[in-house]
Amino acid sequence: MIKRLAQVSISILILLALTLPAVAGPQKIGYANLQKALNECEAGQVAKDNLQKSATRLETDLNAKQEELKKMKTEIDSKRAIWNKETLSAKEELFMNKSQAFEKLFRASNEEINKKKQAEEAAIIDEFAQIVEELAKKRGYSYVIERSLGGLLYASADDDLTAEVIKIHNKRFSKKGR
Repeated sequence: MIKRLAQVSISILILLALTLPAVAGPQKIGYANLQKALNECEAGQVAKDNLQKSATRLETDLNAKQEELKKMKTEIDSKRAIWNKETLSAKEELFMNKSQAFEKLFRASNEEINKKKQAEEAAIIDEFAQIVEELAKKRGYSYVIERSLGGLLYASADDDLTAEVIKIHNKRFSKKGR
């Protein structure tokens, strides 16, 4: 009952929020596809290249460790019949320890790459948000909607700020000398 009352109250507030500005005058709504901007801007390309280089370095290291594990496993399998129990047990324990360390390193490497990616993208998106705000104020937009999130089904191309966001961001990025 209380949940339903809260839903009705929220619906009324949303309705009021949408209708009251209409009384004040016409609203101008723009949109920007920040995912597209992220993929096409210079900073996004540099970030993607840097992440790819980091991922390649980590992959090379992981491949070497995985190859070492394969050799250990092959050796254990081929010499199982000739080693005594103590040697076999020690080799198997060493293999298990190295396998667990490899799995831990693999997960940590993936987490590291994902964190770097998220941090790079978040920084660029924050810069986009500043640019969008500046453009909205300059052009008189009451609202700017993010297109790539899927909430916008149609809008006039005249209200698309994406290309200008990319252009302004690229200029600022070049000036920073990144």
